[in-house]
Amino acid sequence: MDSTNFSPIIKEKRWFFLHVGVAPFFNSGDWANRYPTSVNIPLSFEYEHRSSYSIGVQYSFFVGSDVNDSNIYAGMSNEEGYLIDVNGYPAVVRTYQRGYSIRGYALKNWILHRGRDHRFLLQAGGGFGWYEHYTKFAFDVDQVPQIDGIYAGGYAMRTSGPQASQQLRLQYINNEAISFSLGLELAQGFGQRTSPYDFSTQTRNEGTYNDNQWGATLSIMIPIKYRDRISEVDYYMD
Repeated sequence: MDSTNFSPIIKEKRWFFLHVGVAPFFNSGDWANRYPTSVNIPLSFEYEHRSSYSIGVQYSFFVGSDVNDSNIYAGMSNEEGYLIDVNGYPAVVRTYQRGYSIRGYALKNWILHRGRDHRFLLQAGGGFGWYEHYTKFAFDVDQVPQIDGIYAGGYAMRTSGPQASQQLRLQYINNEAISFSLGLELAQGFGQRTSPYDFSTQTRNEGTYNDNQWGATLSIMIPIKYRDRISEVDYYMD
């Protein structure tokens, strides 16, 4: 006599995550000539489909105080190379790196371990987008009249263009506790200077600048919307 049995099949559902992270980077190429290191603060919105692949959009804010400011004030300094304030003393001007990138990305996922309420994933992929960075000046405006107008905003050092990226990361998801991802990231920018003239070198800005960086990224994952795994009934006959 035949009988019908029911066997549950466990399937993963879709996840939506907000990633908030921090990423120390080392720069290379033309980028390193001005900013040897920097810190990126990425914010991502990511969709994960049944642990098989992920797609997302990332906005990353660049911050840093490691700025090579040699000859940056050419044409504004005295014969000894000092930038002089209105009182005749060497001016105090602090420099910072600022900028951003925005890009879309796609990742292939592999499940390394799966438990009832958690799982580990290995993810690999890349993306493409746009980036921009410049040097920010901090000084007493009334004391350093040489730095004014667009130059005060770092305009002469501003660079922007398309950017490609690759990443490899581990992702830990826990339905009952904190979720996070940890990985390595590479980025290659192909930018051009926004200003046609470089005050520091007293030359025209021409050609493409290769702005590359690499570093580690740690992000906390905040579920925006998700569904637990569900059992779909499979029918078979004995």
